[in-house]
Amino acid sequence: MAGRGAYQKKAQNIVNVRARHDLLITGIKTPPSVDKDVHASLVGQRAFAALNLPKLKITPIALNTLKSLADELFTDPDGNGSTGFAYLDALRIRLGQSLSKAAATRTVEAKAERVEDKTGNLMARLAATEAQSVKRQKAYLSLYAAVNGLIKNGGLQADAQEKLYRVLENHHAAFANLFEPNISSATGNEATVTELHEKNKST
Repeated sequence: MAGRGAYQKKAQNIVNVRARHDLLITGIKTPPSVDKDVHASLVGQRAFAALNLPKLKITPIALNTLKSLADELFTDPDGNGSTGFAYLDALRIRLGQSLSKAAATRTVEAKAERVEDKTGNLMARLAATEAQSVKRQKAYLSLYAAVNGLIKNGGLQADAQEKLYRVLENHHAAFANLFEPNISSATGNEATVTELHEKNKST
């Protein structure tokens, strides 16, 4: 009975080792099929031996058992001349490196996408700001033209006409450079505006 139990245990372990081999081959062929638990187990020999995926007939196995059975099962040399556990372990390393490179590539691509999205958002905001600026400029010039028309039509009293003229003149002196093509001219208005306020107080 004891002999039969040992035989059954070895048979189960053989299924376990072959299932691990199939898992590695499938992972190398289709990396996206590898889940995070398998990926984590590829970090080392003991971690791989401890992998537990009952649905795939993979259960934790002693590392020495894994080594001895792999040496029995995989006797045909691969392209590099490796056999046995050396062959199986090379598959583990190969798959781990492949997944790490794929993860690094995804990280770089994701970072590039975030930069592209950020740039696109900034450009959209800039375009919206420029459009709003053009609308404000049109509104200002329309109001300026209307007030200027009141001054020139002669229908106002001389005193009111003079006050409107000075208000319009001072306002134009303070803010006209905001509508010049050079964007740098939109800065440095503080002194002019202060002067305008002081003139308004004196009138």
